[in-house]
Amino acid sequence: MRPMKKLIAISILFVAFFQLKAQQLEQWTQFYMNEYMVNPAVAGAENYFQANALYRDQWVGIQDAPRTYYMSVQGPILKQTMGIGGTLFSDVVGQTRRNGFQASYAYHLKVAEGYKLSFALSTGMLQFAVDGSKIDLDQNNDIALSSGLMSLWSVDFGSGVRFAAKNWHAGFYVPQIAGLKAQFFNDYSETENVLARHYYINGGYRYDFDDTWAIEANFLGKIVGSIDIYDTQVRGIYRDMVWLGSSVRYAVVSGASVQAIGFMTGYQFENNLSIGYAYDLNVGRIGAATSGSHEVVLGIRFNKRNDAPMIQAQ
Repeated sequence: MRPMKKLIAISILFVAFFQLKAQQLEQWTQFYMNEYMVNPAVAGAENYFQANALYRDQWVGIQDAPRTYYMSVQGPILKQTMGIGGTLFSDVVGQTRRNGFQASYAYHLKVAEGYKLSFALSTGMLQFAVDGSKIDLDQNNDIALSSGLMSLWSVDFGSGVRFAAKNWHAGFYVPQIAGLKAQFFNDYSETENVLARHYYINGGYRYDFDDTWAIEANFLGKIVGSIDIYDTQVRGIYRDMVWLGSSVRYAVVSGASVQAIGFMTGYQFENNLSIGYAYDLNVGRIGAATSGSHEVVLGIRFNKRNDAPMIQAQ
């Protein structure tokens, strides 16, 4: 049975969850603290394992605004010729949530002295869920929506490449590369809701003035369909221990206006523990309804030696 009310409800839920977010995947500001978030080809590029945890509270002041939780760990195997990594994440938007896990494998090829070319494959499982008990329906016992938790699971695949030298890197990653369908009901297979293929372009450059001061610039571009979002960031770093920076988020094709400006700060302790905080101030049309977004990242490095700066460009 395929009642019209069921199809209408499904369409509304997916439009709200997928389209209003402008992109299906999470939004971050402090990707410079964990490049693995935007390209798993970095897994194992350095001689240590690294774990990170992120919490983001987006658009504070707007009811049911997105909240993101993210954990990852990655590092080298087989004398740094390969790398492995994994993530756990949850993205909550109102009564909907996107949960999942992902594992990745990277291979590193030394193409010249000081230059490394890396390739990565990733796969994982995604859960999309809607909590019907938290939705007020116009009609009770509506057959289009369960009064409990409705969820679906889908497989995800991705592929990435990265080229890096001592003080700069550039990469390209495509998550949800298969574009698989996402549907709640097995008796309806004609859904147009799919895991949209995203394109991530990232890069970074660091310049050391001396042993005390350095400056680092990072870039991340996200493209999905006709929507594009870009982040450009600059940080000043003191003694590889404290940093201050700012960022700007904007679109070029889908709207040239600046969407948000951000401010970042962080501290690194003993080259092993780090904490970073970012505040995004929305300056677009949504800015009048929110006081901004807050993001906290914690990082820990597991290595035998304690002599390499954690925030140095990879």
